[in-house]
Amino acid sequence: MERKVFVKKGILVFLFCAVCALPFFAEWNSFDIPDSAEVRRQVSREWFEGSLDTLRGLNSEIRSNQVGTQFQIRLEEQQDVFLTIVAPKSQMKVDIYEGKGVRAAIEDSYNMDSPGSWLLVRSKQNGAPESVRYYFAKDAGVYVQFRPDQKGKSSLGDMVIFDNYAARGVPLGVPFERFYTASFAEIQALTKSNLPWASVEPKAGLYDDTLVMIQTIRGSLGNIAYQEDAAYNEEGKPVSVRNGQSRYVPEDLRKKLTLSSPGFVKWICDGIVEPLAGSYLKMKPLVQPTFETNPTGAKAIMGANYSTSFSLDWTRNLAAAVLSVRNNKTILYKDSGVDVSIEPFAVRWTDKGFQNAAGYIANTGYRVQYLKPLLYVLATRYPQYFYLAAIRQTVRGKNGNEYSVFNDAAAIFPYFDADGKFKAVVFYDGVEYSLQQFCSSFEKSNGAFVHLARVKTSAKFYPQEPAKEKENDRRY
Repeated sequence: MERKVFVKKGILVFLFCAVCALPFFAEWNSFDIPDSAEVRRQVSREWFEGSLDTLRGLNSEIRSNQVGTQFQIRLEEQQDVFLTIVAPKSQMKVDIYEGKGVRAAIEDSYNMDSPGSWLLVRSKQNGAPESVRYYFAKDAGVYVQFRPDQKGKSSLGDMVIFDNYAARGVPLGVPFERFYTASFAEIQALTKSNLPWASVEPKAGLYDDTLVMIQTIRGSLGNIAYQEDAAYNEEGKPVSVRNGQSRYVPEDLRKKLTLSSPGFVKWICDGIVEPLAGSYLKMKPLVQPTFETNPTGAKAIMGANYSTSFSLDWTRNLAAAVLSVRNNKTILYKDSGVDVSIEPFAVRWTDKGFQNAAGYIANTGYRVQYLKPLLYVLATRYPQYFYLAAIRQTVRGKNGNEYSVFNDAAAIFPYFDADGKFKAVVFYDGVEYSLQQFCSSFEKSNGAFVHLARVKTSAKFYPQEPAKEKENDRRY
């Protein structure tokens, strides 16, 4: 029976910041993580084969590999299992609160989920091995693990990304005990054709354009004010999102760009298009329907002029329009391939155990709770893209019934920083959010989905700026 192993975060009372693994490694691997293979060979019989009572009598110990990297070998117990942990030395910044104030310090740590850590999980009931886990990523929620098959002789492989399994129970044809002493480079070689390593390997140096766009948008947010139903047309004039007609700009907002949620993501796309085409995107093509809706559904009840798929159509058409400009030819949405529809996960671990992963639903997208692992995979596979997100929420109609509609839109920029840690920035309604903040704001909404349309990033990104006061003193 497979059990979930709970990884305890660093038990330092005053921990404050990040963990920095020491830059040593014995055997080179593509993730440049410390390797404990030699240390594990030295302690295998005592620490990996000894009974729980025997391990309880052992003190944790420190051993070094060939190049001097120190690893701690120790026992930790959980309710039904016990763990033998081989963890590399790392350094952690901490704040120590003393009587006269706060003192910053650097302390050594041996975190069980830091890059280079190795875990053997065994049953308390009979001491049988249940899994071996290798941590290799800067994000502790990403790891690879191996389990013995039912006969206990061969092994099965799992690739886990934030509780979602990109692979689970893949037969490897390798004796399970091989993973007691195998280096990380060896397990990569053994499983390169069986496990989806492409989904967990950041592409160093390919996120520069993403960072340029993030910094440019971030620097412009002070010049943006939210206004309902607000965008700018191909000439840079303020218009209504819904009908493209000229709109009134309040006097106190004329020194800023006034944008609604859909208008804001158009402003971002315009910043890519204008350097190439010399003008911004036209409004009318962006509101064209991208699929047929149910004639007796929510739209029929809420009114013929009410589009229940507005931001879905808008983001799809925006992405297709940017692609058209880049290719110097008209590419309609239906021929563009801009929708994100991949389903990289088989199952998901929840408080209730394993459940089928909630994948892509046509013309609906993905559940908000699914975004983090999905964007992690997208950032590894497609490092030079950001995503226009159409947000589906539940609203109450005039008849009191609830309906699902696409009204709002956001832009999401996933990437890996210079240290290889996954990050994602969300711009929504002219405000910057972390991915966690964005997802948390919608998770409580039953039926909240996000549909993604891909757009390639660009370093030549020059979004519209507020007009000068003299020019902006007009009412459209």
